[in-house]
Amino acid sequence: MLQYFTMSADGQLATGQPQDQTYWINIERPTTTEINQLVQKFNFPKDYLTAVLDDAEISRTEQLNQQTTDNAALIVMQFPKLTTSDLGYLEYQVYPFALILTPKVVLTVSNYPASFIQDFVMDPESSRLSLDNHENFVLAIMWYISHAYVTALKVINHKTTVLERHLTRATRNEEIFRIMAYQKSLIRFKAALTQNAPVLAAVEHSATHFNGSGHQALTTDIIIENKQAADMTNTTNQILQQYSQLVSSVISNNLNDVMKVLTSLTLILTIPTIIGGIYGMNVTLPGASFAHAFSWIAFGTIILCVISIEYLRNHDYF
Repeated sequence: MLQYFTMSADGQLATGQPQDQTYWINIERPTTTEINQLVQKFNFPKDYLTAVLDDAEISRTEQLNQQTTDNAALIVMQFPKLTTSDLGYLEYQVYPFALILTPKVVLTVSNYPASFIQDFVMDPESSRLSLDNHENFVLAIMWYISHAYVTALKVINHKTTVLERHLTRATRNEEIFRIMAYQKSLIRFKAALTQNAPVLAAVEHSATHFNGSGHQALTTDIIIENKQAADMTNTTNQILQQYSQLVSSVISNNLNDVMKVLTSLTLILTIPTIIGGIYGMNVTLPGASFAHAFSWIAFGTIILCVISIEYLRNHDYF
């Protein structure tokens, strides 16, 4: 799927077919036909587009230090995407995202929809960014990619906080499976952020690109955002590791409490069962000939049950 964006008369991003002005093409899950058409039209290597079709593609740059800016340059970064695991729990995957700079057009390519692209389009400050300055435009998208990790980590922290509120009643393994999904997400985040760091360093030290006014400040902001995400990932991962052990212990204790209560109830309910079984025998028993024998037996059974409950409660068995 190809989406074309140009600049409207009031300087806002707008969808539509381009004319002679510079423009931006957002490409999601490109087909073979679309890939061939774009390669022929803009004259850049085919692997610039096909790279994102491989979910295991690593972050990298190409042609950032070329002698001229006439050729297309490639930046590949990893971005997070919320998915559902095979067990049905929410977790994050990371996928490659390509940015291609050509003299007249910026191309962004991904194999999966990226939520930050919609944020980028809808954000008023970003939508005022002119497509005439491709490098500013690309740096803004790169910042959104790095910020997407921070947003995802905040979601994980919020989900963990919600999980804590239900922990006192947890007796199943669902909480552990959720934490496992979050931990898998953090492992992917750590690997992706580690891959993105050299790309940002290459952008910062490029001899021919991103050397304009304000580019250094924008690049620094992106690097700081990436470091912040990396630090948050490490901290959250350590917390979840400790939390995973705590959850296992709490679930075990909760199950022990449940078993303790059920065992106590079983013991108490055994008393009337035994007494009823004895006096239900077809033999002569003490007190069987009394006029109110049933009432006295029932009253005595209740007294024994109450005494048993108090005894178990005083010894923290109930």
